[in-house]
Amino acid sequence: MKQKLSVVLFALLFMSGILHSQTLSPTVVSSSGGYFTSGSSSLSFTVAEMTMVQTFTTAGNILTQGFQQPEVLTVSIPETPSVSGDVSIYPNPTSGNFTLSYVCNESNATTISLYNLVGQVVLTKTVSQVAGLNTVNFDISDFSQGIYMLELTLKNVKGEKKATYQKINLVY
Repeated sequence: MKQKLSVVLFALLFMSGILHSQTLSPTVVSSSGGYFTSGSSSLSFTVAEMTMVQTFTTAGNILTQGFQQPEVLTVSIPETPSVSGDVSIYPNPTSGNFTLSYVCNESNATTISLYNLVGQVVLTKTVSQVAGLNTVNFDISDFSQGIYMLELTLKNVKGEKKATYQKINLVY
């Protein structure tokens, strides 16, 4: 019992030493800006690329004014617009033979790719489409059972691509 009490007491003393030893000191890294002091207060400000930070300090208080960004900066991946019109796969789930049916506005070549869940292309077909209803028959009965993603990519006369993705469940 005394050993447990002494271990707990030692742990508390150790933790209080760690908590007391931490200090926070304001650090300014800047490409330009300045630092001014007068009497009991100081002013530190930085101007970097598209940001501005101001820090006001008095005897025991520090006030930092946040970042001011003049424009929103984002990183994004442009998405291919989706295919307009109805796209359907039937029967789904399938035992291997299924039909893809879709409507398009103009005649052109269409690329259809089938991916496994690892993202590998397991089948690619290029078909000629007509304006209106199009149907394409598939036989994937030699493939292993699982879920596949079908990508239908339509390209118009201007070269703009539109794509849609459909899940296919292959069961035996």
